[in-house]
Amino acid sequence: MAAEEKPKIFEGAKDITLSLGVTVIAMLAVVGATGLCTINPESSQQAVQEVDAQTFLEMEARVGDTAVRSPQMPQGWKPNAARRASVAGTNAPRVSWVTDSQGYVESTQTSLSAADAIKGYDSKYRPDTTMRQVDGVDVEVASSEDKDVRRLWVVDLGDERVIISGAADDGDFETAVRAFLRAQPLPNSSAA
Repeated sequence: MAAEEKPKIFEGAKDITLSLGVTVIAMLAVVGATGLCTINPESSQQAVQEVDAQTFLEMEARVGDTAVRSPQMPQGWKPNAARRASVAGTNAPRVSWVTDSQGYVESTQTSLSAADAIKGYDSKYRPDTTMRQVDGVDVEVASSEDKDVRRLWVVDLGDERVIISGAADDGDFETAVRAFLRAQPLPNSSAA
């Protein structure tokens, strides 16, 4: 009865600790019951959640009127995301892979010109551009001195531009460009 008469300002550390403990236990019980949280201290490396990039790109090719390619990436590269993105207000299929060296490579395919694709890719400013060659094909590399801005590799395939971005080394970027150079456009609605 004395605890009920005590004003909140005079509660002791013991009361606060008990209240906090009950709250934490209740939170763990609710989160644990949903099954959305797991604890696995034995696994230090998470498995990559793979997506069906081939089916996604085939569907994008069927509904669009521009070329879409489905590159054959090397063994060990796992597609982990596939979605429709917007580049300068136009729809563009975007697929990303986790490489065998734990890098991250993302491709975006668009019918925009290389200059418009770079400018409309996102809101980041990339004032520095250089040219590289991958298997005899020119690749424009747009970058910035800002470390938070990812570089873009843009290759013109004639019927489309492919933008390669991500967090990987140059070797992985070159591998992605080569895969797109070898890939043929998928059948689309304008071919019917």
